[in-house]
Amino acid sequence: MKNILKTSALLLLTTVALGSCREEKTIEETANEMIENGDKVEVKDDKVKIENEDGSEAKIKYDENGEIEKVKTDDN
Repeated sequence: MKNILKTSALLLLTTVALGSCREEKTIEETANEMIENGDKVEVKDDKVKIENEDGSEAKIKYDENGEIEKVKTDDN
């Protein structure tokens, strides 16, 4: 019984450690990827509207410094 608990604890610890070490993209990287992969990209002043052929839509709004202020997608 102790052997099963030790093995389970070790497996859980390994899973948590590997899961927390993965790289996550910044919002700028994600926005640039969306713009590059978009089918129809419209640029207006401080906004970018991206439409994909599957019907999904995303909007990226920039502040006066040119940094991303807000990203709005169909799922949020």
